[in-house]
Amino acid sequence: MLIDSHTHCRYSPDSKSDPEENILAAIENKIQVLAFTDHVDRVDNALDYTFDFEAYLKELNNLKERYQDRIRILIGCEMGLNRSMNHLIEKTMADDRFDFFIGSMHTLDDEDIASTLRKMNGDFLNYFLHYYEEMFENIRSTEGFHILGHMDYADRYVPDKSAIPDFSAYRDAVAAVLEAVIKKDIVVEYNTGGLFRGLPYANPKDEILKLYRDLGGEGVCLSSDAHLPNHIGRGFPEGREHLKSLGFKKLTYFKNKKRIEVPIG
Repeated sequence: MLIDSHTHCRYSPDSKSDPEENILAAIENKIQVLAFTDHVDRVDNALDYTFDFEAYLKELNNLKERYQDRIRILIGCEMGLNRSMNHLIEKTMADDRFDFFIGSMHTLDDEDIASTLRKMNGDFLNYFLHYYEEMFENIRSTEGFHILGHMDYADRYVPDKSAIPDFSAYRDAVAAVLEAVIKKDIVVEYNTGGLFRGLPYANPKDEILKLYRDLGGEGVCLSSDAHLPNHIGRGFPEGREHLKSLGFKKLTYFKNKKRIEVPIG
């Protein structure tokens, strides 16, 4: 079974995709379960990257009914983790009209991670350590999300990929994150988008996935992070085989906030 657990459409500020076009592309690519997970990033009380939830739910539920005989549609959101905004984030995630929520780090100290890293000339190690320490605190203090999105997202935006710090230098910080994920039964996303954003690997990289397995982690989902219809399911055949080679046996998705596992195939 092919499941794309992370896609975007025009309800996200960085996508112009029509939801129905996404669905038709997924059907063409033999995707059996397609999740819409548009962005909700809250940075402070004056800056609120969100959208009209009522319109989103209405449109997607109509499409879900229209295509129910051809594909299973799930409705979620990708929440930007920011513990200073937990009172708003958790209120959204308590809404049972959504199937699930992805928790992802897009900001650090209220600054956009991608923009910050693109401008940095050095000291990436300290930034990475802080990034994973804050990720740990977000996981520890935030309730209601089901999947940890693109865990090593920061790797994407280091301009010179050879400057990405050696994994051994921040392994312990990553281990703390993974232990927190396992304790809270959160699923780790395998996001093939990394392969198409300047990296030779999907997110997270093998060092993280192997550590996750060594610590007893089993829950993974497969995601494209598509912002265009023709990116849905991109890299999935190879991604699924790669997860199998690392010892993962099942893929996970969520419906009505209930965990569903299927053989990886």
